[in-house]
Amino acid sequence: MTLNKETFTGALGTIAALLGASCCIAPTLFVIFGVSLGSFGGTLSTLEPYRWYFLAVGYIAVGYSIYSLYLKNWVFKKSAIECACEEGTLNKISKVLTWISLVLLIVATVYPYILPIILEV
Repeated sequence: MTLNKETFTGALGTIAALLGASCCIAPTLFVIFGVSLGSFGGTLSTLEPYRWYFLAVGYIAVGYSIYSLYLKNWVFKKSAIECACEEGTLNKISKVLTWISLVLLIVATVYPYILPIILEV
């Protein structure tokens, strides 16, 4: 099984989402589960200035993956005969990975703005 572009961009989007969220979500999860951060918490905050770059790379990767998986055949009007074959396992993995990446990116984007609202309640 070889790695196709859609799977690679889905994985890239997931990695970028995790890096973009590492400054905010990871310390909160550590505190919730009672793990002491010690000096490790300071190293996660050094990634905060790069958060928007990670998120931008993630959104671009997921956007390309969605285009390749769903929109490419629709835009170029491929016939139904060409698309009638059964979906491969790698294509299913690519779709799942792409949607997981998109959810992670959305959470990583809005989390710092929603956290103060959640903590006020």
